Amino acid sequence: MAEPTSFQAEVRRMLHNRILDAAAEVTAERGWGAVTMSGIASMVGVSRQILYKEIGAKNALGHALVARETDRFIAGVAEHISAHPSHPALGLAAAAEFTLRAGADNALIRAIGAGTAGGDTELLPLLTTSTGPVLGRAIQEITEIIHDVNPDLRAKLTVADTVEVAVRLTLSHLLSPLSTPEGAADQIRHVVMQLLDDA
Repeated sequence: MAEPTSFQAEVRRMLHNRILDAAAEVTAERGWGAVTMSGIASMVGVSRQILYKEIGAKNALGHALVARETDRFIAGVAEHISAHPSHPALGLAAAAEFTLRAGADNALIRAIGAGTAGGDTELLPLLTTSTGPVLGRAIQEITEIIHDVNPDLRAKLTVADTVEVAVRLTLSHLLSPLSTPEGAADQIRHVVMQLLDDA
């Protein structure tokens, strides 16, 4: 009986990803306002009933879409922090630069953050508010990554606060860039080095 369950789970994962791929494509090309549940169902080749059963309403689709991108970014962030096991400030700076570079090349992130696709900013709060699927989660998970990589750090509150500052600065530079990713990462590195000086 285990095989059918495993097969069903794989089919659901594939369907879930196809739905998110279709929503990402429309959002990147025409903005979130152009996304309709009937349109996504048609693109994926399922009924609206199946789409609603799998995802829920449109706001749930937006959350799922942003959460999947967050998964991808946090995986890359973890790699860059882990590459600097003795220097958390350098790890955070490298992670910030990775995020800014990847974000600049990500059509979905550009559409959400800059509103370049139709001027629609409905998804923007999902990136910037603590109740959205990005900010609070990123702070918590990156803090855990820092402590996993640097178990000798004692000032846990300082590290958590520093990660929050780094995440907020990174999001700010991602959504309103004033310099290159390298320049922004250098600024973040200087800030976190000061904050972690006593950690």
